[in-house]
Amino acid sequence: MMNQKYSARMVKSPTFFREMIEVAGLKLQGLDGKTLRSKLINDNILKITPARRNKEITSAVLVRVDALTYDELVLLVHGSLSDKRQITMVSIMKTERIVREFINEVYVDKMGFGHTEIEEADLNIFFRRKAEEEAVAKWQDVTVKKLKQVLKKILKELGFIKIDGKRMELVPPIPTRELLEAIESENVSIKRVFERES
Repeated sequence: MMNQKYSARMVKSPTFFREMIEVAGLKLQGLDGKTLRSKLINDNILKITPARRNKEITSAVLVRVDALTYDELVLLVHGSLSDKRQITMVSIMKTERIVREFINEVYVDKMGFGHTEIEEADLNIFFRRKAEEEAVAKWQDVTVKKLKQVLKKILKELGFIKIDGKRMELVPPIPTRELLEAIESENVSIKRVFERES
C-alpha cells in the first residue's frame, strides 16, 4: 500500500520508533486489526496520555505498521537497530507522500551527485516546488515550517542525517542483505533509497 495523497498530518506524527516496534510485535503475534486497536486504545499498552493523544498516535502507528509486508514486520521486530530504523523509514515513505518525494527528489539526488549535506535552502526549494500542487498550496506557512522540523527530526532519529548546528550531514543507509530481501517487492521509489553503486 502506497499513499498517493499529500497530507500534513505528519506535523503530529514524527518517528514513533519505539511504538512501531511494539505494535509490529503484537501484529506478528496474530492480533487482528480490531483487537489490536482495542488493546492499544482501551488498555493503553503504549502508556500514552492523555487519551486523545493515545488515539492519535495509535491511528498513525497502525497505518504505518499495516503498510508493511510480513517480512518487513519481522525485520522491524527482530532485525538489527539499523534494520529497525530503515524499515521504519520504509513505513513512513509508504504512508507519507511528502516524505517519499523529499527522500527521492532531494536526499537520493544529493547522494547521487556526491554531495555530503542537505541545506536549509534545499528544504525551502522542495516545499516551494510542492506548493505548485493544489493540495500543498493550501498549507499555511506555519504548517510547512512544522513539516520541515518533523522531516529533519525523522531523518536524524532514523540515522539518515547528522545535525551539527545548521549543518545536515547525509548519512547514506547501509542496508543488510535481510533488508534488501525484505523490500524486494517494494516500489522503485522505496528501493532506490537503499541502492548503492557497485
